[in-house]
Amino acid sequence: MSQAFRRPGRWRRALVVIVLTLSLHLFLVHWGRQHLVATAATQDAPAITVQLQPVAPPQQAVSLPILRQAPPSKARPVPPRPPRASREPAIEPPDEPIRETVERVPVAAGTTPASAAEAAAPAAESAAGSATAPAAASEQPAPPIAAQPAEPAAGTHYDTDPPPTARLQYDVLASYNQMPVRGYGTLDWKTDGKTYRLDGRAEDFLFTFLNFSSSGAIDQWGVSPELYTEKRMRRAATNTHFNRERNIINFSSSSETYPRAGGEQDRASLIWQLSAIGRGDASRYRPDAVIDLFVAGVRDGELWRVQVLGQEEIQVPAGTVRTWHVVRMPKPGSYDQRIDIWFAPLHDWYPVRLRYTDTRKDGDYLEMSLSEIKR
Repeated sequence: MSQAFRRPGRWRRALVVIVLTLSLHLFLVHWGRQHLVATAATQDAPAITVQLQPVAPPQQAVSLPILRQAPPSKARPVPPRPPRASREPAIEPPDEPIRETVERVPVAAGTTPASAAEAAAPAAESAAGSATAPAAASEQPAPPIAAQPAEPAAGTHYDTDPPPTARLQYDVLASYNQMPVRGYGTLDWKTDGKTYRLDGRAEDFLFTFLNFSSSGAIDQWGVSPELYTEKRMRRAATNTHFNRERNIINFSSSSETYPRAGGEQDRASLIWQLSAIGRGDASRYRPDAVIDLFVAGVRDGELWRVQVLGQEEIQVPAGTVRTWHVVRMPKPGSYDQRIDIWFAPLHDWYPVRLRYTDTRKDGDYLEMSLSEIKR
């Protein structure tokens, strides 16, 4: 009799387990349809297509940033050298190609190669005229004129004023393998006027598309990075070091090295250096103007030419904003990204929209549009 009453209890427990299992599966299916990007849900949704017009590269000469320095002191007279017995042999050019590097160019404040040449012209004419005068009675030869060193090519000095501390929040619209994805992002900019720290993220509720940080100093160059860290989805984190003691730039993901002379940027600090230039000297922002900066990525570095396209009034989640639109175009044949940035002068030159576009055939992109500024 006792066994007859126990059997129905077992069936009841088994039935409860089956019902709970089915309920859990139904809940997961319903949750997945609402949150995951399913194929069935995207078939009826309108396709998102974005076309960016190509930008022709400007023809201005490249001008790297330099420091303004105090005028040099007067040079001491150079004593005459005794004549050499034999002529020096010509120096053969090196066998290996010369590698271009970014070096500090010492230039006096307010002077350019053109102005230096104009100033030297009257002195040269005067020296030529005096050469035709009668020779002096003395047989002693006049001391030779010391050869003037060639004036180096002048760079560009950027007046900078980095923006104040703020936390910028963005709505993110991206395309991954031509599949539209929506999410949110942040740029957390902190500075005390001497140092800075920047942390950025772009993610949805499941994945982090991009996670990066940049830290360093605020000095005479403006925003001067010391360490840049980047982590992209499904890729290992990388570090880029701007070593101040050894004055080199090196990478955790490659053996490349570059000299550090000052003014170099990483991919994140570049945005805030451009903002600092706008705040420090707004005349740099005019249609067809260019800003040249050396930028170190995750494996190597190169000169980036940032082109100013013009002023635009755009709509972002935070409202309608008047902006300056700048773009960095990669070199032809490069797999690097095109970068578009919109700065808002009336909002401390913060970046209110950023767009990273893959130049390869798939055309994936990531766009961040400002939704809120927290100071």
